[in-house]
Amino acid sequence: MIISFNMTKENFKKNFLYKTPYLFKNSIDPIQLSWKNVNELYSRGNIEHRDFKLMNGYEIPKNEYVETYDNLGVTEYRCITSVLYEYLRNGATLVRNRIKNEPFVDQISKQIGNFAEARTLAGSYAAFSSKSSYKSHWDTRDVYAVQLLGRKRWILRKPNFEFPLYMQQTKNFPDIKEPEEIYMDVILEAGDILYIPRGWWHDPLPLDEETFHLAVATFAPTGFEYMRWLQNVIPSILDSRKNFTNFENDAEMIDSLSHQVAEIIRDKGCYQNFMMHHLAEHSIPSMLSLDVLGNGKVSQLDSNQKLFLNANLLYYFNEGFVIINGNKINIDPISLNLIQYLFEHPYSRVRNILDQFKEYPSEKINKLLFQLSIENIIELVM
Repeated sequence: MIISFNMTKENFKKNFLYKTPYLFKNSIDPIQLSWKNVNELYSRGNIEHRDFKLMNGYEIPKNEYVETYDNLGVTEYRCITSVLYEYLRNGATLVRNRIKNEPFVDQISKQIGNFAEARTLAGSYAAFSSKSSYKSHWDTRDVYAVQLLGRKRWILRKPNFEFPLYMQQTKNFPDIKEPEEIYMDVILEAGDILYIPRGWWHDPLPLDEETFHLAVATFAPTGFEYMRWLQNVIPSILDSRKNFTNFENDAEMIDSLSHQVAEIIRDKGCYQNFMMHHLAEHSIPSMLSLDVLGNGKVSQLDSNQKLFLNANLLYYFNEGFVIINGNKINIDPISLNLIQYLFEHPYSRVRNILDQFKEYPSEKINKLLFQLSIENIIELVM
């Protein structure tokens, strides 16, 4: 499922990213998806896991719709479908979070991650009534609501607690009340995507009809994460290892420590080490290509093969390497240009890439593409 954002990354970053919601109209062709796909998505999920939820204004306890049984000597879990269906018929929403290795979800998530240049987590929401399963709230990450089947109404209000972190959820601040003024009241139709920056109040409301959407959350590194990572560096400062007695006696040491910490925070090398750590933790799911990459008789990709770079952020380190999907790659000018092109042109075909790089020997480009695919830097897309 190819997303048409109808806007450049640069324009989005400048005018909307982290600033204000934005509605991408008709960004996906919804005809590519059916309830058969959705039923399969939920059927393959682990209904006993905490990421599989039935919401009815509150989270319904698992023991109401999940039971254990003996499967040839192994205790396993199964859905009590009569209870599940009854809840859904009466307004509940079925949720599956942290979805991966589901082709259409992975495709959408990776394109949003590439556009937002951030890590992603995807969840799905299916409902069939007009009952709201969630109160109005803010999220601690940016969210792209991808409407795929039916419609859903979204009411958005401006933040009164800006840029909340993961431990700063709406429920943790009962004294902060939702603003009265509505910023946006919109009905998403199948194929629409609504961008909601973290901290913005939102209330998703079903419209008494079948509806299914994905919520793709994006996670860019923050100053808080940088400060937390710096805990690994601080012990190298002598003053940080000294004992405290009282403020008056320790004032000079604290002052010295504050200056040394400030120098570390501003150090580019330290920042790059943090980014290296951050990128090394990225893992972008991709489908295996056993018949091509696991076949010793194949040494070159088909010219019609579509490719996707498994990266949602490209950061070039001074030492001449990039980190993609947890892999450190030393880059020469050719591979740098090739990786940049793949990042900016998702789903390019091999023949188009060869034409774009025709000043280089095609054998060299083919070999490089094949090796990057082997290392899971590039995904082969059906």
